[in-house]
Amino acid sequence: MLLVFACSLGWTWITRTVVIDEWLQVLAGYLAVWLPLVVVLWVADAVRGRRSRWRDFGFGITWIDLLWGAGAGLVARGIASLVELGATGRTSLDGGVLALPTGFALWFGVILAPVVLAPLVEETFYRGLLLRALARRTRGAHVVALALAVVVCATVFALMHLAVSVGLSGTAAWMTFTGALVLGLATGVLAATTGRLGSAIIAHVVFNGTLIAALLAR
Repeated sequence: MLLVFACSLGWTWITRTVVIDEWLQVLAGYLAVWLPLVVVLWVADAVRGRRSRWRDFGFGITWIDLLWGAGAGLVARGIASLVELGATGRTSLDGGVLALPTGFALWFGVILAPVVLAPLVEETFYRGLLLRALARRTRGAHVVALALAVVVCATVFALMHLAVSVGLSGTAAWMTFTGALVLGLATGVLAATTGRLGSAIIAHVVFNGTLIAALLAR
C-alpha cells in the first residue's frame, strides 16, 4: 500500500515539473498504482510453489455470478449516488462539463483502464488476496471473521483510492472515497459469499462502467 502511494505521489510530482505527453501521463499514472499490486500478487503466487496456483485467489465465474455482479454493481452505484446527493447535493454522475481527453488517453484512460483492467487487477488483489488473507487470520466465528475481513478490506480499498487522488478538491476526494467504500463492501460480500471473484469483477465493471457511460453521454 505504501509503495502504491509513493509511486503515485512520485509520478504526480514528475508530471507537474516535466512536460509529458498526455497519453504517457495516463498510462504511467495507472501503472504507478497497478504495478505494485501485480508484483505482490506475483510474489504471493510464486511462494505457493505449485501449479494452478492462481485458482487460490478465487478465479472462477458462473452464469449466476453475471447476474449477481451486474445487480450488485448497479445497487452499489445507486447507493453511492444517494449518499453523495444527500451530502453534497450532487453525484459523481453530475460531473459537470468535463474536458475529456482524446486518442489513446480517451480509449485507455477513460474506457479500457477503469472498466476492464481496474476490475481485474484490483479485485484480484483486494478480494482475491487481501480479503482471503484477512479472513484466514481473523479470530472468532467464521461469519464474524468474513464480515470483519470484508469491512477492513473495503476500508483499505477506499483509503487507497483516496490516497492516489492527488490534486482533487475536498468534495471530489470525499466522493471518491465514498464510492470506493460502497463498491468495496459490495464486492467483498460477493467474493466472501460465493468464494469466487467472478461476481465481484462484474460488479466492479458495472459500477465503473455506469459512471463512464454517463460522462461520455454528456
